[in-house]
Amino acid sequence: MHIAVCDDNLADRHQMERLLGRESDKQEDTSEMLVVDSFGNPEKMLAHPKAYDLVFIDICQTEGMDAVGVANELLEKGVHCPIVMCVSSIDYRQSASLPENTLFLDKPIKVAELHDIIEQAKVVKDEMPDQIELRKVMETVYVNVGDIIYAHEKSDKTHVMLVSGEELTSHEPLWLFKRSLGKKHPEFIFATPMVLINADHIQGWGRLGTVIMEGGKKFHVVRQSKEEIKKYTGESNT
Repeated sequence: MHIAVCDDNLADRHQMERLLGRESDKQEDTSEMLVVDSFGNPEKMLAHPKAYDLVFIDICQTEGMDAVGVANELLEKGVHCPIVMCVSSIDYRQSASLPENTLFLDKPIKVAELHDIIEQAKVVKDEMPDQIELRKVMETVYVNVGDIIYAHEKSDKTHVMLVSGEELTSHEPLWLFKRSLGKKHPEFIFATPMVLINADHIQGWGRLGTVIMEGGKKFHVVRQSKEEIKKYTGESNT
């Protein structure tokens, strides 16, 4: 789980880091490691906010900065994870303009209450579609993994075809794109070293060892990959 802490009180921010570190140790048995990014102001966090599964915010010492505004900017940027307003000198519960996915946590923070919020965030994370980050020249976009039909490399760039018919270009090689998917997506299999297909979007097989993908695109498949695909889909290798 990727967590952002945005707090302009240095002591409070460090305390939250320590508490989350201890909570991460408790999560070892569940294989849910907590990765924490800590910010004294929201600018860097807002650059790539959809990377986070949980966000803690308390901004009350910096002139011109508005914690409620930051929470709403997260919503505008498509963030649907829990946003936790940490209540200290400002009682954010009194604000009528916070996003619906807002939670509240009183300072000083109680370990049990922090644990409960993390458990809630885990439930939300499990219910949300898995996404992957695609880095373009001027922006970073997030795509639902299940919407990817295939990806292929050309000129050291990865071209990703989606079920919507849209093709996105990522300025990273295909092997790095595959590594970003991790081990929990066995449906992504290299048809060839330059083509990665999502076996969940296979329509059928063509002549001469080709696979037909959703949308009609055909790719040649090397023998070893053909065996891997058929093993995944439960087909016979005959």
